[in-house]
Amino acid sequence: MLRGLRPLALPLLNRLQLRMRQVVEDSDLGTATQDLSQRLERVEAHLRGDSAAIGAHLRELRLGMDALVRDQAALSGRVAETLSPIQTQLRSLQLALDALRLDQAATSRMLEEHIDRRAAEMLHSQRLASQSLLDGQALASQSLLDRQELISQSLGDLGEQLRAAANNVSGFVGQRTDMLLQRVAIPLGEDVLVRIPEGYLLAPAEDATLVVAVYESGGRLEPGSVAVMEALLQEGDIALDVGANIGLTLVPMARRVGPKGRVIAVEPSSRNAGLLRRSLAVNGVEGWVSLHERAAGEAPGHGMLNVGAASGLASLLKLPGAERTETVEVSPLDGLVAPGTPIRLVKIDVEGWELGVWRGMSRIAAENPNLALLVEFGPDHLQRAGITPEVWLGTFSEAGFTLYEVDEAIGPLRPARPPSELAKVFSINLLMLRQPPSAYPELSFA
Repeated sequence: MLRGLRPLALPLLNRLQLRMRQVVEDSDLGTATQDLSQRLERVEAHLRGDSAAIGAHLRELRLGMDALVRDQAALSGRVAETLSPIQTQLRSLQLALDALRLDQAATSRMLEEHIDRRAAEMLHSQRLASQSLLDGQALASQSLLDRQELISQSLGDLGEQLRAAANNVSGFVGQRTDMLLQRVAIPLGEDVLVRIPEGYLLAPAEDATLVVAVYESGGRLEPGSVAVMEALLQEGDIALDVGANIGLTLVPMARRVGPKGRVIAVEPSSRNAGLLRRSLAVNGVEGWVSLHERAAGEAPGHGMLNVGAASGLASLLKLPGAERTETVEVSPLDGLVAPGTPIRLVKIDVEGWELGVWRGMSRIAAENPNLALLVEFGPDHLQRAGITPEVWLGTFSEAGFTLYEVDEAIGPLRPARPPSELAKVFSINLLMLRQPPSAYPELSFA
């Protein structure tokens, strides 16, 4: 830039120098003018010396500017390359947005039309429903009152059942505790005197399994069945114990009916019958217990009694592992009970001979419509007898009995399972009733 000004500045300086010389000549300022002229010469020399450095700086600036222009051009190209697909996508998005706006408008119109139709339909349905509601409101209110009354009654019945069950459990626990505390077994030669809740029984010493079981259970091998008998019997009643064995159920029955009642016992085994006769005397109940040393059956006669190792295993049927046999007298129960005798309960435990006993008591069953039966059901025994569970159970059902399973743990009675399910059990006692459960308030039903 200074180089460009130099041609213009030199003529001006020359004229200024000439003018100053003229002024010096015309005045007394010669010395000052001479000093000023020297200073101007030094400025000119300085300008000539710095012009080269300034020019170099200008060239460097020009090169930098050129490089900057090139970089800017390259950057502009890359930006253009990057923006090109973005611009394309933006155009596509704009087209899609335009289409969406069009579809939205059409959909809105369709939706408004649909809402209008549905509103009209709902208004019509609401009118119909309101009318139906008004028509049925009175009936519904009455039905609700009836249901509330039924629910209240059911809750009351349920509460009574729960209280009865609690009382049964509480009584059983107390009774069980007393039995365990009073366990007694006294050896008497070939017999063992064992303690039961109602007194004492004589058990055969050779049947160690039975003695231990009676001792450990406190005299209650079948507590559920005993509880059922005690609930069914009242003082003065008459009952039968068929298959009395050594008296585990007979003595409780005798205690329950008392001297004003009577128990007719049937036991075919001579060994068990001898023990039982002595036990009745020990307990002082022989006065109202009639013991018949024979088997119960369909018709009078004699049979071969098969006796197993356990004293409770004795049957007129063939018995695997029987240790001995003995000839016994057989009598129908109808022949042991006088006509017109009111019988409340018959307990039958005869190892598969149950239907023979039943056929021999047809008169007793006919004379006592409220008769209850407590019968052992053993599928293995029935198999030896050639009788199916369906036939066995059906015989009692056809006679008008409803069957219930006895829970030996003092639980509630529950309806008997189908024959196919009962056939899977080893042994179970069944309570058979002709009257509905409500006729037996002392019993607990599930």
